[in-house]
This record gives sequence, C-alpha cells and structure tokens, in this order.
Amino acid sequence: MFLTINNLMSVVLVGFAIIYSSITVAFAQEEHITANPEPPLEKAVTLEELEKLEAYPDAYQAMSPEARIDWLNSQVEQTDDAVELYRFRRSLAFEYFSHFQSPEADKYCQSNAPLSFDLVYRYLCAMAADESYETTIDTYLKLYEDATEVGDEVIIAQVLMTLGWEQSGNGDIKQAFESYNEALSLGEHLDFYALNDAMANLASLYVIHGDENYVSKGIELHKKTIKRLQQKIQDEPGEATYLKSSLVVARFNTGVAYALHLRDYGEALKWFKLVNSTDISLPNVKLSSLLFSSMSAAYLDEFVEAEQYLAESYKQPEVDSTEFYYLYCYRELVRHKIGKDADMNACLPLHDNTPLEVKIDVYKRISELDDESLRSQGQEHFYQLFIDKLEKRLKQSSSPVASTAELYRQQQEDRLKNELLEKEVALKTAQQKQIEGQYRLVVAMSFILILLMLLVYIRFSQKRRLARQYKELSIVDTLTGLKNRRFLEQNIERELGYIKRTQGTKESNELGIYLIDIDHFKQVNDTYGHAAGDKVLIEFARRINTAIRDVDLFVRWGGEEFLLVARLEHGQKSMMALANRLSEAVKQAPFKADENTEIEVTCTIGAVIYPCADKSTMDISWNKLVKLSDMALYYGKHKQRDCWVCIESIVQPESWDRLLAQDFAQLVETREVTVSSSFEKSEEE
Repeated sequence: MFLTINNLMSVVLVGFAIIYSSITVAFAQEEHITANPEPPLEKAVTLEELEKLEAYPDAYQAMSPEARIDWLNSQVEQTDDAVELYRFRRSLAFEYFSHFQSPEADKYCQSNAPLSFDLVYRYLCAMAADESYETTIDTYLKLYEDATEVGDEVIIAQVLMTLGWEQSGNGDIKQAFESYNEALSLGEHLDFYALNDAMANLASLYVIHGDENYVSKGIELHKKTIKRLQQKIQDEPGEATYLKSSLVVARFNTGVAYALHLRDYGEALKWFKLVNSTDISLPNVKLSSLLFSSMSAAYLDEFVEAEQYLAESYKQPEVDSTEFYYLYCYRELVRHKIGKDADMNACLPLHDNTPLEVKIDVYKRISELDDESLRSQGQEHFYQLFIDKLEKRLKQSSSPVASTAELYRQQQEDRLKNELLEKEVALKTAQQKQIEGQYRLVVAMSFILILLMLLVYIRFSQKRRLARQYKELSIVDTLTGLKNRRFLEQNIERELGYIKRTQGTKESNELGIYLIDIDHFKQVNDTYGHAAGDKVLIEFARRINTAIRDVDLFVRWGGEEFLLVARLEHGQKSMMALANRLSEAVKQAPFKADENTEIEVTCTIGAVIYPCADKSTMDISWNKLVKLSDMALYYGKHKQRDCWVCIESIVQPESWDRLLAQDFAQLVETREVTVSSSFEKSEEE
C-alpha cells in the first residue's frame, strides 16, 4: 500500500558512462509513449565493444523525453550493428522506465536481454518485470551475488533496498529489515537521493510492521523526509522534477500511515489533498490518493465529499501492474460504505502479488461489514492468510534456534570423535581408561538425547500454543471482548442436550434464549460518530455481563445485536425476571460518548423458553429457537422499543415452518403463540 520510488539516477550515472553515455533520467509528460521493440540480437556483445562506442551527441541532453524516444528509434532503424543496437534498445528501456512505463520497458528487456556484466540494465529489467514474488526474489539475489563478486557497492545497496521492500510486502519482516540494515551499512557509497529513498522506505516499514510507538516514529521520519526534499528543491532547482515526484510519494505515504494504521481519517485527508492538488503525474498515485481520500471522507461521514473523490477516481488511468489491482477493491469498499452497489469480487480474493499489509487491512474491513455473508468470507480469508503467511513466518522464526542446535550438535560430535580416538590409544595402555572413556560416552549420548527431546518438546509446545491462540482469536469479538457467533454455534448444542437429559429429573431446568438489540444504534453512529458507537457497544456488553451468571452463554451476534443463552431454574418466572433485569441494567445510567457527552441508551429484548411446547417436541433446532427470539424482538420494536417480549408457549409446535413464516403479531392475536411482555405488565399495573 505504501509507495516507493527506486532511485535510478545515482545508479545510472555512476561508473557506466561508457554504456549509457551520461543520459539523465527524466519523468514522463502527460502524453503516453508507445514502443515497438525489435527482435533480439543474434550476435553476442562484449564489454570491450561497448567501451569503444562514441558518446551520444550533446544535443541529446536538450531533447524532450518524446524526442529522445524518437531519436533512439530512428537510430535503431538505421543500423545493423549488434553493439549499437544493444545500446540503443537498452537506452529505450531506460527512457520508458524513467517515465514510469514499466510494461514498455519490460518489452525491451525481453527482446534485448541484459548482458551478464551489465548490472545496471539487469537491475532495471528486474524492477520493470511483473513476476511472482519467488521469481522476483531469485532475480534480485542472483544480481546481488554478481554485484558482490565484482565489488559494486552502489548496485549492491540499491538491490538490497529493493529486495527489502519486496520482502516486506510479502510479510518476510525479519529478512526485510536485515536487507535494509545491510544496505544502510553501505551508506558511504550512496548519494543523497539513494539515502533519502532508503530512509523513507525504512520509515514505511516502521509504520507497516511496528507497534504504536514505531508507527509514530515512522510518521515523524516521513515528515523529516518531506522537509529534506523541500530544502533540496530550493538548493538544486535543476533536479526539481525528480524531487517533487519523491515529495508527492512521501506525502501520500504519510496519509496512508494516518488512514490505515492510526485510522485518523481527518489528518489523513489533509495529506491526501496535497497529493490530489499536484500536477506531477505518477502511475497509480493519483488514483490511490483519490480512493483513500474518498474512504477517509466516508469514515468521517462526509458522504458528499466522498462521492466527489470517488467520481474523480474513475477519470484516472487504469492500473498497469497486478501489484496495484487492490485499488479496485478499495473502490468497491468505498461504494459499499456510502451505500452504493458494490462488487466484492474485486476483493475476494486479492491477487497473489498484493502486499501483505493490504490483505490484512482489506480482509479486516470486510470482516467488519454488516453483511453476514461478506463478513464470513472476510474471516475465511483472514484464516487463509494466517495459514499462508503467519504460520510460515513462525516456522521460519525457529530456524535460527535449529541452526544453533545443529552447530552445537556438530561440536558435540567432534568432541565425541576426539574422545573415541583418545580411548583407542588408551586401550593399548590400560583397561581402566577404556571403561572410563565408555562411561563418558554414555553420559554424552544421554545429554544429546535429552537435548533432542527438549527441542522436540519446545517445538511441539510452540505449535500447541499457536493453535490455542488462533482458536481463541476465531471465537472472540475483538471490540467487546465477548465470544462471537462461532463460539455459540460450538456450545449451544451442549446446553440443549443438557435440558433434554434432565427433563423429568430433580435437576430439570428450562433454557432461555434472549436476542438483545440496542435501540436506535444507527442514530448513535450518525450523530456522535463510529468511535462513540464502539464505546456504546463495549459499555453495553459490560452492563449485560453484570446482570448474568458466569455460566451463561453471552455472545455478540452481529452489529448491535447480542445473544444470551441462560438456564432457568423457575421456568417462565425466571425468564421474565431475567429479561427485566437485563433491560434495567442497560438503562441504569446514561452512556458516555466522551467526557462531555452523555447518551440515553435502551434496548429491546426478544426471548423464547425451551422447551416451549409439549416435551415430545424437543427436537427443534437451535436456529429455529433463535428465529423465534428474533420474531419476538421485532414484535417488541414494532410495539414501542425499550421493552422485552417473551414467548411462553406454542399451541401447535408440529407446524414450525408455518409458524416461522407467518406474521408474529397475527400468531399472538390468534393465540397460537402465548407471550408475556414488559408493556403488558405496565398496562396491568
């Protein structure tokens, strides 16, 4: 999600004038430049032949980007010399890449493959290619090895920084920081531009993978980068185009940090507006900024402004790389947020090349949607992300331990060999020394066996602890701390089974199933904001918990709905008493939206007792019991809200499907369903 500009300027100009001939990197203008790459060369080209070529004419420097493209193409048409053709086509690849037209540059890389000694051209082609993560990493590692062999520190540092960024996007955090650490250790070989890019990218890693302190530190580093670039623009106006482009990226990354990692949408929108107002054209940046502006405005409930940014995003060019396909997903999330039709096929699933931080953010947002089906799909993809990424990283984290154990094992093995040799000599001198040597061998072998058993136990414990942690995460609502729907689905059959087994015994009990809904919760969100709504949900859960027993099943059912399953010792009397206690617990005092604002909150409760009919009809599924509670709930909401409605009995339980499909008010009126309610109690009093 964060963007990076790989600095080609220092790489191109340092040490390769004999090949590229002092061609400065310029950025693309508004016009789109097309390419028609020639077939690959048949004759091998050597470094010596390239060194003998004359430099490009001085007038080349003064040409516009389009004129340079035209001049190079004309030179290609006029020559059959393999060495000249290699240089001209190579220069075309650099021109297109420096204009941020990677697909066109990649065409030349494919037709005019880089020579093994041409490290700069190989680096450019690696960045221009749209390959899988594994292929990309292999390419950079090979380039790193070759640059190390010839001692080219500039290329080594550049490759390490790009490698670190790729590793970060794939979730290989430890390797990413190690790559950046090694790159920064070569800082004395880098110019201002390369070092500035390295520091900016490292700041993004702090934001993406750090805790709250490191996120704040990363944002401060981004702001320092912005100040350095602004000062450099004043000092070196000749490089203003490149510096202004880097400034746009730094501002965009600062906005992303606020929007997606701190969720401070007001501050994020300030930075995105600076990006939206720029006339610098960078691929995918304007589209990204407009979409995140729209998302930020939507979360601030500024829906008119959000729609304006969304409409403007449709005017931007389509993305040209699979790495940025996720932008279409964010567009659909924004549409869903502001109440428009949305196609979530753009999100489920995301492309394999999508950065890990994007997958986490997108699946988290989908898991928070009101739509149950989409929410479930988001959670499933969260789980798959855990299997594909997190579990592998945890296994990788044990590799250093295994490596240390292997080193220790080899040391012990060498020591044992020495002992055996010593014993072999000792056998010739004394039988007693042989016995002592054998004893030491047994002790050493026992020690190694204990060590191996300990390592196996540690790895088993790690896996078991990880499984427990994931299981806990899968059944807990992260906002309220309550268990969720999945937990209830795993445990409610146990409660129903207990009621069935104890019928007709001294331990006989009934079961109360309560569906609780916060009244006018949407108005709370619309009036006071989603942060206040979250506080209401947390406090609501706390108050209900104070009114029930620890053994009762109380879960967040979804949105502002909660479900309670409680054993009733005195049947209908207990059911109504508990419903009344829950209602009073909620409205005992106003809820606090903030230090100066209080909100009056009430709830409506629908409940059903189990069994609610003849004991021979106890095989009703729990889903139908919840449906009955839901019907009672909406009956109460239709009547007056701030009330409870309890279903006491059903006259014809053999017709469940008909009852569930019929209007509840009619069932009550015809007395097919007997209910008690708080508003009826009030009328009687």
